[in-house]
Amino acid sequence: MDVADSNDDIDIHTRLLETSIGRGIVAVVIAVGSFWILAPNLPASAVRSEMEGWWGPAEDIGLVQDWAVFSPNPRSNSIDVRARIEYVDGTTEFWDVPEYDPGFGAYRQYRWHKFQERVRLNDREFYWPSFAAWVAAQHVRDGIEPESVTLIRRWIEHDPLTADGRISDSGWNEFEFHTWEAEQ
Repeated sequence: MDVADSNDDIDIHTRLLETSIGRGIVAVVIAVGSFWILAPNLPASAVRSEMEGWWGPAEDIGLVQDWAVFSPNPRSNSIDVRARIEYVDGTTEFWDVPEYDPGFGAYRQYRWHKFQERVRLNDREFYWPSFAAWVAAQHVRDGIEPESVTLIRRWIEHDPLTADGRISDSGWNEFEFHTWEAEQ
């Protein structure tokens, strides 16, 4: 087998890298890609503002990361949605967001927390009846269906840390925002 025959087995990418033009193209792609990944993540400054238009294509293909969620002013309260389930026999129980294992379950938990953030809002009122009915359907026990389900907004206003580093807060505040009742 001679050298000419062995070159036929080499793929086009490898042949491209064997030429100076091919290596130049790869170097430019790596340099531009690195710039598109690093430059948009620079801290706010005059330099960053000047370069802002240069990474438009990176935004289009999803390379620009938005770190705004790590803001210097995080939410100063905790929010929650809870459901109070009342049965015809007078007993009551509560539904809270399910707890999952800290590994892969954290992804399910995160989805539930995002749902809580949305469903509690007044402009999401159209979700309330179906959500309450779903909670009722999940809590049929021994053939007894719930008589009513009341959705409750809960929140805690977190005060700044005390001088000795302890957390103080005012405890849970509650507001009932929707009641579903079983058809009689």
